[in-house]
Amino acid sequence: MFNIVHIGTVTIYQIVLAFVASFIIGQRLLRFIRRETSQSLFKMLTVIGIWGGIGAIALFPKIAHFIRIRMGFGENFNTIIFITFVILFVLFFRILSIIERIENTITELIRREALRDIQKMHK
Repeated sequence: MFNIVHIGTVTIYQIVLAFVASFIIGQRLLRFIRRETSQSLFKMLTVIGIWGGIGAIALFPKIAHFIRIRMGFGENFNTIIFITFVILFVLFFRILSIIERIENTITELIRREALRDIQKMHK
């Protein structure tokens, strides 16, 4: 049996990465609780899943080792995949935030234009 939860020595990067993941999850939860327009349920759950996974793998690297062994990958592949996932997810959420901001701007512009048209019709 493979012991996934055992923690040997914890390094600084593991603590920092787990702290960053916890901070990002906390910020998203606060945004969702405050019902900010930029925070949807899907986005919040995705952030929790991704950053929770990153934090779990940072604190329990044997999880990644277990997955790597089950999938049949080599030793160095683990680090490359992990770094790539972190970079891709940060980029994904940046793009998602930009898209949501653009959607909100377009909605606001359309509302202003519609109100302006209504005011012209009533004059």
